[in-house]
Amino acid sequence: METRMLKHWLETRTVSRRAALLGGSAVIATAAVTTGGTAHAQATGHSGHATRHPGMLGTRIRTPEARAQAALARNAQAPALTADPLPMPPVLSLASGPGTLPMKAQDYQLGDRPAKNLRVYDNGSAPQYLMGPTLEMAQTGSFTVTLANRLPLNPDQDQPHIVNIPSQFNTTNLHTHGLHVSPNSPGDNVYLEVLPQGTDAKYADGVTSFVGDFTYTYDLNNHTPGTFWYHPHRHGSVAVQVASGAAGALIVRGGAGTVDTFPGINGITEQVLLIQQVLLNANGELPDFDTIWNATPPVAVADWTVNGTIGRTLPMQPGEVQRWRIVNTGFQTEARFSLAIGGVQTAGVAGSGSFPEMDVTLIAMDGVNFTTAATVKAVYLPPGGRADILVKAPDAPGRLLAQAGPYIKLDANQAPEEAGIQAGFEIGGVWQETPFQGTPTVLFTVNVAGAAKPMSLPSNPLPKPLVPDITAATQPDNYRYVNFDVTSFTSPQVPPPPANSLPSYNPGAVPQVFKLQINGELFCPGRIMFQPSLDSVDQYFVDSPGLHVFHIHVNPFLVTEVNGKPLSTPMWRDTMLAGPNGYKALTKYTDYSGSFPIHCHILDHEDAGMMTNVTVVDKANPAGSVPRHGKH
Repeated sequence: METRMLKHWLETRTVSRRAALLGGSAVIATAAVTTGGTAHAQATGHSGHATRHPGMLGTRIRTPEARAQAALARNAQAPALTADPLPMPPVLSLASGPGTLPMKAQDYQLGDRPAKNLRVYDNGSAPQYLMGPTLEMAQTGSFTVTLANRLPLNPDQDQPHIVNIPSQFNTTNLHTHGLHVSPNSPGDNVYLEVLPQGTDAKYADGVTSFVGDFTYTYDLNNHTPGTFWYHPHRHGSVAVQVASGAAGALIVRGGAGTVDTFPGINGITEQVLLIQQVLLNANGELPDFDTIWNATPPVAVADWTVNGTIGRTLPMQPGEVQRWRIVNTGFQTEARFSLAIGGVQTAGVAGSGSFPEMDVTLIAMDGVNFTTAATVKAVYLPPGGRADILVKAPDAPGRLLAQAGPYIKLDANQAPEEAGIQAGFEIGGVWQETPFQGTPTVLFTVNVAGAAKPMSLPSNPLPKPLVPDITAATQPDNYRYVNFDVTSFTSPQVPPPPANSLPSYNPGAVPQVFKLQINGELFCPGRIMFQPSLDSVDQYFVDSPGLHVFHIHVNPFLVTEVNGKPLSTPMWRDTMLAGPNGYKALTKYTDYSGSFPIHCHILDHEDAGMMTNVTVVDKANPAGSVPRHGKH
């Protein structure tokens, strides 16, 4: 039935997917180039099975080796570094009162190339950089922000929205990734949708769909302070919008007794770093979505940028300590981030390949601080992951190279190797590290200069985070299994494929169709896979024959075991890579009943159906636990 509906829809539809992007102009992506050199593309898209398909957007994540090497040399030798400082996102303090977050179509200049008609959050800065404003909240209080959808009208608004088929790309909503808040309206309800201003009111019911604006209210009650982020989450347009750069940091500021006020952390300079992968073709536009249906690869790549720039400079004084809040806002690929010591070339150094990496102090992952800071060479961030690090500049003037790139290596069966999955965890008392895969991109240069500013790193232990009262020894009430899987099959005719699948990108080959599933099922709005009770504890075992990214809304989870190996120090996360050997994690559903998704945070996979629903039931009020879903 669904296939017949899709066939009729495609036959009668008058607006192509190219035209549907932005009112007739298929242009939503950005350009991002490192300084110098000649580019080449390297395919690193992820898949869930033996074939490494590039995902719904058909991208090839580029690690431009030639340009990166030129950038390394230039950053090590260039005489002038301060002319173009690294911009920081402007702050929208919701603690000071209600705010407005407009979403618009805007043009940018990224590196040496234009980027046209991007779907972005207007940050109000001049000149505008491709980065959403940083939203700030306090630990306790009610915080309000109005999402104002000022994108063009959807040319395909009158066409049916078929679940797991991306469409109506200018319809959006807002997700506060990592916040422990209510999943019900007007909180972090990702099932509702906000249509562009000016859309005919007949398309909105005023309950799950709205025209123009929607005001979100987030009630925080002694929330753990930390680094979170926000982005669109309307099923069917998530990847397109995040690949366009629609994302920003969200910081919960802590009070007395928290890590924010701890000696050695309180009052030091902070930097917010949005690591981005923005999608473009040769014209600085999103590739034509029509190519998805005829199995031809769009000529598009997603380069690395930071705060909408590449090759900028960040000043530090000798001996200074800064807190860096790092967010991987990329829609598809994991990011290893490290600091290399420029000007000291050493062959064969693990990680950088040419420059030795300096130690940094890791104090938090995914918004939850450690009680014992870790000294590490790099941080490892899946798409959607965050890290808080303390960077202590060398005592002598010099240059540091902030670099990022993928770190997952696939074996002969195209499965991720153990070293990458367990990187960033402590196993057997040893912090697990792994090198870049390919040459990293230099995002920016740290210029260490000026008067000495000797500062000390904080002493352990750090204050305890405000998280549920569970440990690795907690006995769960329920055992949950989550398997990410991509079922593939070949067919001599894909005319287009069924509504719940996507083709491979092998022109000239027999078309191959992929179905992206959780536990063998594609996303269905009304299907509830797990139904725990409020205040119950679940143990999740999450695995995948290929590489996928597990994310759960509202409630963080405590990772206790990775690749069958117990962690020396369990770690709180809300976004985590999954591989063939899986991992175990505990979560406790505190404070909030209602429905929310778990899904793969490779966002084109989520749009294609790799998502399911969890409903937390309050036994004292079971009827109030199930909100209405949007029109998906």
